Amino acid sequence: MKTITSVELAKLAGVSQSTVSRCLNDSPLVSEKTKARVKKLAEEYSFQFNTNARGLKTNRTGVIGYVFSEDFTGFANHYIQSDIYYRIRMQLVKEGLDLVPVFDEGKYGEFFSIEKSISNRRFDALIFNRPQVDERVKSLLHETKIPFIYIYDTNESLDESYMIAPSHSQIGGLVGKAFCEAGYTRFVEIIGPQDRIDVIHKHEAFARVLHQHGHKLSDTHILHADYNLKQATQQVLEHIELFQPGTACFAQNDMMALGALEALREQGIQVPDDVALIGSDNIPMGNWFTPHLTTVAVDYDKIINLTVEWVMAMASNKLPDTYRYILDSKLIIRDTFCPSAGE
Repeated sequence: MKTITSVELAKLAGVSQSTVSRCLNDSPLVSEKTKARVKKLAEEYSFQFNTNARGLKTNRTGVIGYVFSEDFTGFANHYIQSDIYYRIRMQLVKEGLDLVPVFDEGKYGEFFSIEKSISNRRFDALIFNRPQVDERVKSLLHETKIPFIYIYDTNESLDESYMIAPSHSQIGGLVGKAFCEAGYTRFVEIIGPQDRIDVIHKHEAFARVLHQHGHKLSDTHILHADYNLKQATQQVLEHIELFQPGTACFAQNDMMALGALEALREQGIQVPDDVALIGSDNIPMGNWFTPHLTTVAVDYDKIINLTVEWVMAMASNKLPDTYRYILDSKLIIRDTFCPSAGE
């Protein structure tokens, strides 16, 4: 009999491919009835499970937990986090592993809450898309010996063995340097949630570079938009007097930059002729708008691939003592910034 694929097995069982993975890994997230049905079909059709997943210890679930940032309010509102999660998950499913979201206690129900998930060993490892975790959670992780890694939104200054993140300080510095070298002397910054370490690092580096070039970023020129497009639009409209000709605006992510672009267009302010605008993240939507958005490109492909490699090393019991990558980013100059416009 011809061996079937996991996709074909999922269709036969009437479940998703990720559910097949969970069943064959004896995940506690699937009912015993569904597990038995999928396993019976797998045996009948001589399904050969992925060798990497099969090599996991028998007490493993084959499920990895993905912890979103504390300010996460849904997949539609957080493009980058959602995209990273989805793409990592798709790669792990191919390896016979599953990736499921984990949230703070009571935020989206108790089943996938962080502390309960760790205490009950629901996951073989945890991926934290947040700056850091509190001491209680970290203590539980060490007690249960569950591997964990910080990615993307983490604090690059943390002394942690497992970390994959862009240098948020470099991002702010790149934008400040570009504006100053172009000759701008008036600046506005649109920042994300004030207590997030990536926001702090971007802002401090941006302000530091301006200071090194003899400029000061006034507190009144810092707008708060929580990484949200609509809030950025509203903030720019409410403070439109700040956007005088010859102003350079740094929006700490592309969604806020696009919101600012919409507000400026509504007010008849030309970008980049009147106001220069740079975002950060290099999301696809930056090229959907006219003018196309100048941005700082973060290497998300590398973050995703390195994270998957870490998970597979964990699954094979081959985790190195350290796995730490702080990645450089690159300024992508498009239509909203002209290097010589401020001179």
